[in-house]
Amino acid sequence: MSEVTDMSDSSAVFDAKPIAGAAFGIEVATDLSGTFSEPEKEALRALYRRDGLLLFRGQKLSKSQQIAACDIFAPALPEDAIENFIVSNVEEDGVLGDRELLFHNDVPFVPAPFLGGALYALEVDAGVSTTRFANAMSGFEALPDDMQRRIEPMNAIHVRARAFTRRSKLSDCEPQDNCAVHALVGMQEDTGRPYMFACMDMTAQVIGLSEPDSDALLEQLFATLYAPENIYEHSWQAGDLVIWDNLAIQHARSEIVSGRRTLQRVTMGKWGYWEQCPVDLPTFDELHEQAAE
Repeated sequence: MSEVTDMSDSSAVFDAKPIAGAAFGIEVATDLSGTFSEPEKEALRALYRRDGLLLFRGQKLSKSQQIAACDIFAPALPEDAIENFIVSNVEEDGVLGDRELLFHNDVPFVPAPFLGGALYALEVDAGVSTTRFANAMSGFEALPDDMQRRIEPMNAIHVRARAFTRRSKLSDCEPQDNCAVHALVGMQEDTGRPYMFACMDMTAQVIGLSEPDSDALLEQLFATLYAPENIYEHSWQAGDLVIWDNLAIQHARSEIVSGRRTLQRVTMGKWGYWEQCPVDLPTFDELHEQAAE
């Protein structure tokens, strides 16, 4: 197991500092459109492993440049992959619209959830919906020792989000919906640092427990995971790029009630969603049509 990296070594390579006023996350002052040496890439990766989230401000990136930057941290999916898209409430090709998103890891209901994500602010009006991030590594560390020991051997089943305004349960599943079982405690690659892998949106039930007992346990975990002191709330400015570890860091947003908000999404993973679930595109289209209604 590697140790969590001391930021001082990487700060000697980059101007990096904790995000001001944030519970976690590191702000790095560098232009991601440039090229990086292998030692510089390793310094960036060390910062990324430390908190699971990096913020780069004032960027001017094409989609291909954003993908190249993400590729430093984990394999980025190809430029034409459907998992790389525009998140917008105003653009015709934008997805997710105005609706609230509960805390979640992206696609936990497939065998290999995405490794990471990156959002780049193309256009954001002042005061428009923030993105909130929860750190499941520090959340696990904050649990009492007996709770850590209790959940370490447990698994949970994750389902496609069907409820949208509350946690989706097994009873919400429809025929042919995907679901997947993952350990309730994961380990960060390269460091072995443990994190909770359970989210408010799509973790349906802890295996081996009755539904009431599972609900009670998840609520206990969520009380720590989503405590205010474990949340970073990012107020977007045009040119911001936030990149995060999708397994160890969760994200959420409130409903967008006014203003323009357009972000460019790039996804990192060993396999894309459609490689794992190739027959699912009709369901994907149906869900987005429902969300737009």
